[in-house]
Amino acid sequence: MTTLAPPATARSALFRLLALGFAPPSAETLAEIEGLADALAGLPGVPAEVEDVRRSARATGVESLAGAYQWLFGGSVRVAPYEGSYERDPIRQGRQLADVAGFYRAFGAEAHGPASERPDHAGCELEFLSFLELRALAAAEAGDEAGAALVEEIAGTFLYDHAGRWLPTFFAQVRDAGAGGAPFYRALAALGERVLAEELARRGLEVTPVPAERRRLAVEGDAFECGPAGQAWP
Repeated sequence: MTTLAPPATARSALFRLLALGFAPPSAETLAEIEGLADALAGLPGVPAEVEDVRRSARATGVESLAGAYQWLFGGSVRVAPYEGSYERDPIRQGRQLADVAGFYRAFGAEAHGPASERPDHAGCELEFLSFLELRALAAAEAGDEAGAALVEEIAGTFLYDHAGRWLPTFFAQVRDAGAGGAPFYRALAALGERVLAEELARRGLEVTPVPAERRRLAVEGDAFECGPAGQAWP
């Protein structure tokens, strides 16, 4: 694990790269992933796993990536990309979903966009973390120290209550899913594990990951569009 944390802009770009990577693949998302990986590679504090993502992204195409995406997250759902799927208590499942949506609404975000996913989708939560990095940076640059501190506090709470609890388990399952997951998703998951672990360590947060055992929710097949992964935040 690196000891030098990347600057806020790089952290935002890392979360954005991960969000795009776990969204349904398209030519546009793949091009942006490559561009972000190119910009991030070699920057101080940026994990070396970015190079593996860049290499695997260049070596794949949208069609093969779409096949791997379906193999992992569609059909029989080998790896559930929703936070609620890792919660056994159906009442808590609903509360988690509502709480995640509440974080988004607090920043004026709506559930819409091309990702067609629920708010607790991995791509949505990662995009929200990217957005929070930029909001905190903008507040700091404007001299609004209280505003920056508030955004930082919200980001820490979101990591502790949501993203930091289940994404480590999600990343590990994607990484260990087997050959059908494709080199790109294994590299992306390894990068996600590293980025999230370093972010939790940077903030001094000790979070116990949820277990891998999960129950699929009946609404996992529903089309719920996610604002964070598909659209720029206000």
